Amino acid sequence: MPQRYKSDEVAYWFFRINGCLNIVNFLIHHEQRGREGTDVDVLAVRFPFRQELAMSGNPMEDHACFNSEGKIDIIISEVKRGLCALNGPWTDPERQNMLRVLFALGAFQSQMIDEISMHLYNEKYYEDEMFRIRLFAVGERKNEGLSTAVVQLSWNEILEFIYYRFKKYRSKKSQHQQWNHTGRMLFRLAQRLRVEEYVETIMKGLI
Repeated sequence: MPQRYKSDEVAYWFFRINGCLNIVNFLIHHEQRGREGTDVDVLAVRFPFRQELAMSGNPMEDHACFNSEGKIDIIISEVKRGLCALNGPWTDPERQNMLRVLFALGAFQSQMIDEISMHLYNEKYYEDEMFRIRLFAVGERKNEGLSTAVVQLSWNEILEFIYYRFKKYRSKKSQHQQWNHTGRMLFRLAQRLRVEEYVETIMKGLI
């Protein structure tokens, strides 16, 4: 039986090695007792001037999707095993889950929440002088039916990035005893396999 890898945990490692501070399965509670809330598969924040190994004179190069042009990046990510998609909580204004996420996040004054949430529902994007909020959809295949404002990332793209990051910076990343099981396995396989084998092996175990 192949090793199993939870899709949200693999996505977490992609965001983490790109300098994001992120939480997996960020639970949003409903205000009314007995009403079901929702969760964000990966909720992430990334600061604009992040550099890893900056003092070496040759900092790591992060994925191009994180070029924020000086803005603090807030990422709401939906993670799927198959087709990239956004669930109802992020597309249905009547459910008001976007408001709950923004209130829980705490980056904006209360009087701004309604306006920001409507931008996200209608345009799938929000930006001001300081922040950029984006919806990400991770999956095996990209979805032509999604708005062009949604950042779609395929598993191939994510796994290849993780592979080359761990391969190129093996000596820097080898001290990782504190990482969780998924992170250690992703690193270990990157040292043993070719990139095609790496992607295939993890995809076979992805759940």
